[in-house]
Amino acid sequence: MTVSDRMLVGAIASNPARYDGPGEYRYSVTHKTVYFTSAARPDPRDNDPWFPLPSLNPDGSKRMEKAFQEFIKRRWPPSRQKELERFALRRGWDLAMELKYGGGALDDREAEEWQYVVNRELERLTAQVRDRINREG
Repeated sequence: MTVSDRMLVGAIASNPARYDGPGEYRYSVTHKTVYFTSAARPDPRDNDPWFPLPSLNPDGSKRMEKAFQEFIKRRWPPSRQKELERFALRRGWDLAMELKYGGGALDDREAEEWQYVVNRELERLTAQVRDRINREG
């Protein structure tokens, strides 16, 4: 089965990217598949040529939190930034990035703006992986 961009997006978005921890998604060059592996539950495909998939938010990196904090500084007024910072102090930045309906801090318009940024980053990372897959056969 050919690896679709949709499959890559899903793996990149959910990739903890810590083999020694929760695990990581990899691309098997030999089998031409995406698979999940970890030190605790290694996959036999680890013995064949592979490369790790990038991660939207590697475990423990707070990459998306930092990106969101930078995003709100550039896009939204200081008063809204303060509201989100107060929310994040109480409930965490992970929830501050979510819609109000799900317990988060963002209204529909704000969530749409943020989702656009997230989707662009997923597209960029997916294109990188697709290029590498094409180069490695």
